[in-house]
Amino acid sequence: MYQILIVDDDVQMLDMVEIVLKREGYHVLRANSAEAALQLVDTNVPDLFVIDVMMPNVDGVQLCRQLRERPDTARHPIIFLTGIATQSLSPDRALDSGADDYIRKPFMPRELVARVRALIRRTAQYNERNATPIQLIASECRVIIGERVISLTRMEFDLLRFLCQTPFQMYTAEDLLARVWRYPDGVGDAALVRNHIRNIRRKIEIDPERPLILQSRHGRGYVVKANPRIENDYALGLS
Repeated sequence: MYQILIVDDDVQMLDMVEIVLKREGYHVLRANSAEAALQLVDTNVPDLFVIDVMMPNVDGVQLCRQLRERPDTARHPIIFLTGIATQSLSPDRALDSGADDYIRKPFMPRELVARVRALIRRTAQYNERNATPIQLIASECRVIIGERVISLTRMEFDLLRFLCQTPFQMYTAEDLLARVWRYPDGVGDAALVRNHIRNIRRKIEIDPERPLILQSRHGRGYVVKANPRIENDYALGLS
């Protein structure tokens, strides 16, 4: 399920857009200011942003520029909602700030849904094509990323290897406890998974606080966004 963050200081607009997107099966987050949006993104990076241009203090254009400067949101699609026609906040300026698309208010719900679907589909294809290549050497529990050679513990390697078998697919902590640790349903602690994920990130990510390869979505799970190659594989029976 894709996660979308709506940012608008108009509560009625937030409610309307949330209803439209939830009806299409998206998980929706909401913020009523740019500041609140940035705080939320620090702990929960969405797949797409829907941002109102006109907001007090930090407007949508400034927020978009800040999101484009962050490595964890630099390539995530952004749609502006705009009812403005002034030169200072024109659609051209909005797009120049890094947005992918804009919709003029008022708009039909089906128009918003069509734009969201198109951007998510295009971004998913782009991410898979341009993801970081990583090489896993099973016999040595090592990972090669660019010129870096990283040693992992056996458990760390098994966990990363499982996620690399199906990159861009998300797994919950319960999935991983069952399929990597082989615990029966209801056995095991999600904190065990979190701790191993944290340790792997410390080793493979340039900035572990803003991971680009081993990512997570709050309440949804963990995903590897990379183009992996596994060598000298060994049979774990992970499926």
